[in-house]
Amino acid sequence: MEKTDNNARHVPWWMLAIIIVCALPGASFPFLGGLLTSGNTTVEGLTWFYPIYTVASALLAWQCYGRRTLLCWIILILLLISHLCFFYLASTIDGLANYR
Repeated sequence: MEKTDNNARHVPWWMLAIIIVCALPGASFPFLGGLLTSGNTTVEGLTWFYPIYTVASALLAWQCYGRRTLLCWIILILLLISHLCFFYLASTIDGLANYR
């Protein structure tokens, strides 16, 4: 017979939808040509690393939801802040904010 853990909580469908929506912008960053052709190796490395960070954050948020719900929300908020930072980096790479 299988043992079932009554304390285990399943992640509801609405939380899965929130995690997926929060993780989707991270999939587009390697395809941003301006960041990959900037000539700055730090920016290029961050651009290729960012989807890995996005997937890892989504997986950690999914795992944390049942036991540490507050930590799940903190991870998602940090993920959204990092999306904003990457959009800022992508929009200013050719502007005055690029101090090379």
